[in-house]
Amino acid sequence: MPFDSTPERTAAEVGRVLGGRYRLLKRVGAGRFTDTYIGVNLSQSSRVAVKLLANECMADGWQQDESLIQGVLQAAEAASGLKHPHLAAIRDWGESDVGPYIVSEFLSGGSLRQMLASGYLLSPSQTLVVGLEAAQALVEIDRQGLVHGDVRPTNILFDRLGRTRLVDIGILGVLLAAETAGTLCSRPTFLPPEGLRYASPEQAQHLQPDHKSDIYSLVLVLTEALTGRVPFDSADPESTEVFKMSRQLDLAGQFASLGRVLESSVRPERDRRPTGAELAKSLFKVAETLPRPEPLPVPTEDPSAFVPLAGTPHTPPSSSAASGDDLTQDSPKRRGASVRKLMLAVLVVVVVGGFGGGGYWLWSNFFATQHTAVPNLLQVTEADLGAIVAESGWVLERLDVRQDGTTPGEVVRQEPVAGTRLAAGHTLRVFVSLGPELVAIPQNLVGRSLAEAQLALSAVGLEVGQTHAQHHEQVPEGAIVEVDAMFVEVLPASSVDLVISLGPEPRIVPEIAPGVSLAFATERLVETRLAIVETQEQSNDIPAGRVVRIEPIAGTQVLADSVVTVVVSSGPVEVAVPALATLPVTEAEAVLTDAMLCLGEIDGPSETEVVASDPPAGVTVPSGTCVRLITRP
Repeated sequence: MPFDSTPERTAAEVGRVLGGRYRLLKRVGAGRFTDTYIGVNLSQSSRVAVKLLANECMADGWQQDESLIQGVLQAAEAASGLKHPHLAAIRDWGESDVGPYIVSEFLSGGSLRQMLASGYLLSPSQTLVVGLEAAQALVEIDRQGLVHGDVRPTNILFDRLGRTRLVDIGILGVLLAAETAGTLCSRPTFLPPEGLRYASPEQAQHLQPDHKSDIYSLVLVLTEALTGRVPFDSADPESTEVFKMSRQLDLAGQFASLGRVLESSVRPERDRRPTGAELAKSLFKVAETLPRPEPLPVPTEDPSAFVPLAGTPHTPPSSSAASGDDLTQDSPKRRGASVRKLMLAVLVVVVVGGFGGGGYWLWSNFFATQHTAVPNLLQVTEADLGAIVAESGWVLERLDVRQDGTTPGEVVRQEPVAGTRLAAGHTLRVFVSLGPELVAIPQNLVGRSLAEAQLALSAVGLEVGQTHAQHHEQVPEGAIVEVDAMFVEVLPASSVDLVISLGPEPRIVPEIAPGVSLAFATERLVETRLAIVETQEQSNDIPAGRVVRIEPIAGTQVLADSVVTVVVSSGPVEVAVPALATLPVTEAEAVLTDAMLCLGEIDGPSETEVVASDPPAGVTVPSGTCVRLITRP
């Protein structure tokens, strides 16, 4: 599709219809490369968010690099396949005369950037919830083989209930690549240093980001939400890069276990950072130590942002209407004149008809606030509830509760009660069930046997779910290592997964060289978590008190705490020199061999008999000693 090469796009885009169905209502955000609009899906009369390339980035990039459009659309298509409660849903994408556009769900709660810019800092509990929900979204992104690449407060949005949504998945990489190639410019007000505030060390070095790069950025965002400052941030981009590549996050002991999780998740080395699943698991454990979070101060939906019905024409005000005659068709003065004429006509009716019926008619239609009886909402679906509230002009406040004997989505209570007359603009509060009350998982299961855990869970109406085993250095074999549950409270009759200990990891018998001291051998075996038994044997090769060998041999796999035998030398084998006098030399040699001795020098002829030996007969010597023979001349 050919594009307008010189578009003039600011507020003039309001009213434009993209793809024949998405009318732009209001620009609500401007980034380094893109503009974000609130729009309406004309075919469904529902709000949407629409993202377009910024005016400053368009013409040259489109003309020089057609792959830019395809890259943006392909990134949108890839992101549309992600279905997760904490990812903003991509509804549609396409091309128009003002460039490629991406349509996503409308989120009325604003962004984390807006929240922080207002001076509001998150509590530890609120930070944990936002971090946990964002980490779960990153797990899904990674599971699909994608990388977000641009986790920052602007891309963390909230729905009307304050639930977290990540937006703009994978789009930044396409736009940065185009900018690097010289086919796309960024707005001069969005300087590169601003984009580096949340970048990982590898992104700051222009290396390929991965899922652990997203984790690094997320933890920087969470730290800012908690403390009001971005870690490692500096006015000098080079200093920021150096800090990220050489420093670790230090919260000076603040925020207890949450602070420790954040500190351990921001490492310069990628392989030392946790995965999204590991970060989520750590945050789940921290949640047990924190109070329930207060609701986030998300804004209510702007009532002035009118959503036109399908097919409703929209004509932006012309320049002449803004600067010409004050009494043109749609001018405020013209509307004011019309209202004054109507009020004058009403006053005539009052005067002619008297202050009885005419006065009542005037009061009830122009001055009195409309009151409507509140219906019984206990059997009403959520869809019908919205229609009732919209028709009566009430402000709906929906509160989630848990109540035994109810089903999720069921309205269990309302304020005010049915029959009460409520004025338009006043608040109708409904309490919607999330289901029955949750059951707390017993907290004393670790270290107990599986049978004991089954009894403890059964006592509160729960049961053992899946079990899997893993080695553990402290928990004995067969005992519970961990309760594998995301929350400390679960629905009644739920199954609770358990991790069972296999005992310590098997050990490999270490290498112990012959001749080392017994103390050295003992230290090596004890640090390997092996027990020792010592035995002794004589050895002509190994000095007394030194290790001869170990059993089993080095490299053998054994259970932890298995016994290894250390054989220690008690010294050489001692033998007595036999009586050799009168024996021929050949017989004397055989006798020496039998006595574990050897034949030494022969002093005299070897053909005559032995008359003496050196050492003499009866003397004790180490086995293997060579004996000198003295023969008859």
